[in-house]
Amino acid sequence: MNKVLLLLFAVTSLTSSSRGIENPYNYPFDNRGNPLSDVQLEDEWSTFPLYQQVGYNQPLRPQFHFTSQVGWLNDPNGMVFYDGEWHMYFQHYAKGVKNGIKSWGNAKSTDLIHWTQFQHAINPYPNVVGGDRPHAIWSGSAVVDRHNALGKQKGDVKTLFALYTATNPNGFFQGGAYSTDKGRTWTKINDGKPVIPFQEGYAAGQRDPRIFYYKPGKFYVTIMMVGGEKREVRLWKSTDLLNWEYIMDIPDKSAECIDMYEIPVDGNVNNTRWVISNAGTRYEIGVFDGRSWNGYGERDEDNRPLRFDYGDSYYAAQVFNNAPDNRVVHIGWLHCKEFYRPFIEANMPFTQQMSFPAEVTLHSTDSGIVLRRNPVKEIERLYVKSDAFDHGKLGEINAELAGLSPELIDMTLRIKPDADFVLNVRGLPIKYDLKRQVVVFNNSQRGTAIAEASKAKKKNSPQPFNPRHQYGLKEIPAPLQNDRVSIRVLVDRASLEIFVNDGQAAGSFVIVPDAENRSIQLSGADGQSVESIVVNELKSIWGK
Repeated sequence: MNKVLLLLFAVTSLTSSSRGIENPYNYPFDNRGNPLSDVQLEDEWSTFPLYQQVGYNQPLRPQFHFTSQVGWLNDPNGMVFYDGEWHMYFQHYAKGVKNGIKSWGNAKSTDLIHWTQFQHAINPYPNVVGGDRPHAIWSGSAVVDRHNALGKQKGDVKTLFALYTATNPNGFFQGGAYSTDKGRTWTKINDGKPVIPFQEGYAAGQRDPRIFYYKPGKFYVTIMMVGGEKREVRLWKSTDLLNWEYIMDIPDKSAECIDMYEIPVDGNVNNTRWVISNAGTRYEIGVFDGRSWNGYGERDEDNRPLRFDYGDSYYAAQVFNNAPDNRVVHIGWLHCKEFYRPFIEANMPFTQQMSFPAEVTLHSTDSGIVLRRNPVKEIERLYVKSDAFDHGKLGEINAELAGLSPELIDMTLRIKPDADFVLNVRGLPIKYDLKRQVVVFNNSQRGTAIAEASKAKKKNSPQPFNPRHQYGLKEIPAPLQNDRVSIRVLVDRASLEIFVNDGQAAGSFVIVPDAENRSIQLSGADGQSVESIVVNELKSIWGK
């Protein structure tokens, strides 16, 4: 039986009423997220042709955040810009909406807003280092082979090169792959054998290689978690992308999805600093000269690197290599590991989503260099209606807001508070605590899910469950600046992203707003003065 007939069989089977499965989206798993056992393709991972049966307008489908058409996604991988395209690969379980064996999913955009998904880039393959378990394809990164170091370039089209983690029971290793057709299809280096072998004496799960080009030295650098007693990350360098020379270890940095990138300070390309972040949750600013790292960035009260995000859903973030105009564009995984039951119960063909792309910048201040993260300017292409109100009291502003009913929102409030207030967006209450100068949000949906899981886990545990613990409560630093605070909010069908004081702090949350609630209101002392509030209604990135 040829491949076409097998695909036809799979689609026909999925829609058969005799199976007793209500499955209106034609995806290859049942309404509990489990793979259907009789979906058998010539290549068991080539499920992508079935995706074409699935649209993007399901009730819980994010409308301006990237999701896979079908299946589970997590970490963004292989982020690289080349020839007008932003390439985003991602951890992808192709055969279910629950976490499973990973491939690299494959998506591209010309504007950072609208994404087209392609056939999976790198799939699991048979064990090549001894053993009978196949290698799953875990996180990694990609670069442009600038000077044809691999010798694979075809014509004027540069080769793309990726490093990925290949799982293995006896210790993970880092494999390589290349693409000669602008990232559409990929070929494994040396049939998937190690490019960077397992590092003996360190953690078995060493993973997530982050590769970038170091221009002053004209070589490529890879940084990766190796763990061990000193919780180290390791750096190597290479000029040919295949042979890697040890540079150094940095202690106390061991974390998944380590990222490292250079940023101009105040936009000055002659004055740059480097940032190391651990999965996009905390970051440190420092200096890197190709041989050594000197981190000196500001730290919190516990002497830990500062938080990149103060919410409960932002993880595994990575920046795009080779971005134009010295931009540093960042995307993370908005995860809902404890809170994806609603998606399965609603029979969604997907779970998990990416954060909205954000630009990371560094700025000089009296207290040192600070990092800011703001939604990319391209979001303005999605605006279909904008309403602005300024210089009014809360009651006056609320009267104006009462006439608005957007579903998808990008809005900014600037206010000079003299008391606590609450910005309520589609039923999501975002509180400002003036005394403590923090934005407070209680992600009650996720908090309830985590509490239930924790309660079940501790049922037979000597550690008692504390029902008073507010699992969903998060605080975002929001110090007054010239007696004012600004709060920017993005709301989609399954997420809330908050940016405070022009991106000096942020918080990201997976949460499902009430579909019937389209209101925006402020509550607090009526005499408080609102400097400005701008509400932009967005259109979907998916079209009809």
